[in-house]
Amino acid sequence: MKPEMFTDENIEKFINENKGKRFDIELSTGEKIKNISFFMSNGLACYLPSRQKVHGYRIPWHWKVVSITEKKKKEYTDIGNAKTILNKIHPNVWDNLKTEMNDVINGITNNDFKWHFKNRLKFRNVANLMSPHYRQGLIKAFENRTEFSWSNKGKKRDYSIGVEMGEDGVLRAYFSSEYSGCLNGDYYLLLNPTTAIFYETD
Repeated sequence: MKPEMFTDENIEKFINENKGKRFDIELSTGEKIKNISFFMSNGLACYLPSRQKVHGYRIPWHWKVVSITEKKKKEYTDIGNAKTILNKIHPNVWDNLKTEMNDVINGITNNDFKWHFKNRLKFRNVANLMSPHYRQGLIKAFENRTEFSWSNKGKKRDYSIGVEMGEDGVLRAYFSSEYSGCLNGDYYLLLNPTTAIFYETD
């Protein structure tokens, strides 16, 4: 894409043809602006900075763009997701999940994976929800393969963590974020003392 796209004659056409896309641009001053998108507002050409979804700005008249590169959306593959999950699982938990992830890497994908771990994975850090005392208790439960439970009722959400030993000898850990006073919400598998992966909403 050539820098002359930023002219009054064709900027609107460029923006309309590239709705939803993001770009890295470099200005003649050497400044690099990454991951921005463009839009029209009341006939004015505007841009949306990285990480912002609402508040955009009019493209400055003094911008002289020397290069512009479209940002490609990241593609999420089954094998890539399985490797990501494996890298986050603590050695002492979820032996059955490790087997499932290795199966996916070897070309065997079951329905559980298809329903819960396709496309972009959603992780959550749970460490900041607990006091230091309970965080240490959770760490010890993982290290010593012992059971653990914690819960906290809030105004909007009720949180709970459970580490349980199954009859099959597999240590499993869970995190839930339920609507306050209700028994439904978002449910996660706790992969290690700090990181949970989204599993389902009920």
